[in-house]
Amino acid sequence: MTDDLNIELINKLNSLNNTMKQLRQIKSSRLAMIDPSSGQGKILSALKNETTISQRELLDQVGMKPQSGSEILLKLEKKKYINRTKSDKDKRVYNITLTSDGKKAVQRLSMSESEHLNILSKDQKDQLNKILDTLIFSFDQENETARANFGVNIFGEQKNKKM
Repeated sequence: MTDDLNIELINKLNSLNNTMKQLRQIKSSRLAMIDPSSGQGKILSALKNETTISQRELLDQVGMKPQSGSEILLKLEKKKYINRTKSDKDKRVYNITLTSDGKKAVQRLSMSESEHLNILSKDQKDQLNKILDTLIFSFDQENETARANFGVNIFGEQKNKKM
């Protein structure tokens, strides 16, 4: 019974991993979705709930420096996703608005990986975190044993090694 449950859990973890890999490939292919963690994605995400916002406010909101933000806004303007117009009140200020093409592009924004975890409660996240730490520790232990007995890890060093 325990072996069957272990196999089911391993299969579910593998399925989740495969789905995440496929989603990353789709996002990076530029065909279907816009990654909300990319520069253009961050700006489009911020604009989806704004009718008009100044360029400075927008870049502050998404945490971008003026120079890199201006480059990204220029790209979005070339794609006809945004309009940049000078403010009537202050000619030094540019106001940013989404175009109809920009509104369509916003519909293609995907959820970030961390947003998927919002379906879990705080308690569930804490519990999952502890479970994953335990599993990672166990697999790391076996990896160390295998490395000592069979040689170098062909996949390289683990990045975020805990414990």
